[in-house]
Amino acid sequence: MAVVRIGTDDIFDWFASRNRLLENEILPLLMQREEIRALLPEVKIAESVRVTEDHGACSITASNGFTFDNPFLPDGQLAKRLFAGRAYGPDLKISGRNAMQLAGEYCEATFDKRYEEVSLFTSYAAWTPWFAGIAWDWTYVLFDRRERKLWILVVTDED
Repeated sequence: MAVVRIGTDDIFDWFASRNRLLENEILPLLMQREEIRALLPEVKIAESVRVTEDHGACSITASNGFTFDNPFLPDGQLAKRLFAGRAYGPDLKISGRNAMQLAGEYCEATFDKRYEEVSLFTSYAAWTPWFAGIAWDWTYVLFDRRERKLWILVVTDED
């Protein structure tokens, strides 16, 4: 997990205020910046983005494996992974209630549960060599518009 503060920029702010960070490959380009690669060296983020060539579509809902997601879902998505544990069973089993409580505390600590002020982007793709290319690959990128913070959480497991 990593967090980076995004400086003010009129063009970026226009796209971010409209939940359009997937347009023009903005999010994939942010993810390959040196500042983010330095925070997550084990994830092996490439220096350049592999752009999927589809000039006929200018998607604001999907870009290089990332999709725009419902900002009211991060606690549920995280709780699901905490409850499930590992690919072949959890080493430490927690209840669904505890998983939701922990996920809720995470959301409280990261963005103060201001769901209306965040944009959520998720990917289930193996977008770096770090991922195992299996069903447990998950990337969660949350942009907090008020605090200007980009929260990045990456998850994988072995098959």
